[in-house]
Amino acid sequence: MLTRYKSDVNKIAAALAVSLISSDGVIDEEEKQVAISVGQSMLPGFSKATFEQLLDHVDDMPSAYELAAPLRKVLDEETKDRIMDYLVAVAGADHQVVRVEAEELKAVAKALGVPVPPIRITKPGQD
Repeated sequence: MLTRYKSDVNKIAAALAVSLISSDGVIDEEEKQVAISVGQSMLPGFSKATFEQLLDHVDDMPSAYELAAPLRKVLDEETKDRIMDYLVAVAGADHQVVRVEAEELKAVAKALGVPVPPIRITKPGQD
C-alpha cells in the first residue's frame, strides 16, 4: 500500500518529523540531519528539499495528530510502524527524548492506531 500513497506518505512523514523536532522549542541541527538521512534510508523517495521547505513553514503546520490521522485508514500496519520507527529515531537524534517530544510521538501513534515504540524520556536537567 505504501507505493500508491508514497509521495503523500513521505511528505506527511517529513511534516511529522518537522513537527517533532520543533516541539521542544529548539530546532537542533543534529535532529535535522538525522531526520533527513534516516528519512532517505527508511522511506524511499523521501525528499530533503520537501523537508527543508516544511521546516521553513513549521508555524503554519497542523498538529501532529491532524497530520497523521488521514493515514490511519490508507496505510498498512508495516508502513505505520515504519513511520513511527522513523519518528522515534528523529526524536532520539540529540540523545534525549523530552516529554513534549514523547507526547508528539504518542499523538501520532494514536492517530495512526498503532502502539508507541519503546522510548526513554529524559527529565529536565538529565543527560
